[in-house]
Amino acid sequence: MKLPRLLRNTATLLILLPVLAAQAATPDWVQTPPQRPGFVFGVGAADLSLGYAEASEAAKLSARNEIASTLKLQVGSELTLNNVSDETGSRSTFNNNIRIRVPDIALSDIRIVESREVTEHNTLYSLAELDLNAAASRVAQEIRTLLADAPRTGVSGDLSSQLRQHYQSMLNELQYTSLLQQYRLLGGKQTFDDSAITQRAEQGAQFFEQLLIQLDARDELSTGIASNIAAELARRGLRTSASGDKASLRLQLQSSSRQMARNNAFYCNIKTNATLSTQGQTLSASSRSAKSVSGDSDLACQKAGEKVAALISRELMENFWKTLNSPQPKQN
Repeated sequence: MKLPRLLRNTATLLILLPVLAAQAATPDWVQTPPQRPGFVFGVGAADLSLGYAEASEAAKLSARNEIASTLKLQVGSELTLNNVSDETGSRSTFNNNIRIRVPDIALSDIRIVESREVTEHNTLYSLAELDLNAAASRVAQEIRTLLADAPRTGVSGDLSSQLRQHYQSMLNELQYTSLLQQYRLLGGKQTFDDSAITQRAEQGAQFFEQLLIQLDARDELSTGIASNIAAELARRGLRTSASGDKASLRLQLQSSSRQMARNNAFYCNIKTNATLSTQGQTLSASSRSAKSVSGDSDLACQKAGEKVAALISRELMENFWKTLNSPQPKQN
């Protein structure tokens, strides 16, 4: 028998109501995530006004980050090596401008187990879980691979090659330290033989501690700037020398200045070109300018020189580490 239209519409509405209620109800796991031995859960949320596809990705990322936060894992963290001072004096473990990005290997096994739209909140929720044992095993394998691949022989080749090899040794130890931290936070108990990678890193630290840079000022103005650069480089763990007898690297400086007086004030603008090289090979370069104003012309140029020295030093070292992290150029 065919139902009247009103009854058909009512029946359809009754059928749809449970579906609509299911979409509108906030799942219990939003407020109380599941508890399961060996697993960590995270809940993420995103505004549906972003569009379903974008909201879905945002909710998943939010849930993933919550798991990372729960475990105190640093996702894509940047590690920094600093100068160390203790009762025995000051020593450089490496340079405080060197950073590496560590892949979030520990979070590779996170999976989304459920997603729910809540129309009342205009929100999409996602529930993610991480199997701690699986994640720990993945990180342990990454550690074993890193330790197995770490060079065990001494450095060789010209100075440029040695710089790259020591630099890589330092990066290897940093990555190992980060991976080991992730492994422990995941509950991993295995021990690893890190003697080789640690020894190579210590050799690298000693190498950079003993490295000398000759400052080659090509003009009178650069002479004053060179002293400021020497102080800046010392803060970054590298030593300079006015003599080239024992220096391995050479830093050439060439500067120019423009001065102007206006309304009883003196303006000074200094531009400096710097090139860091070894054995005819450029390892880093920088060209920066800075200006300052003062009631005294000499003081204005002194301040401008200090500013440009800080800019040059920072850019020189950033480019220097990037060069060492790049492949050795082919020799002609």
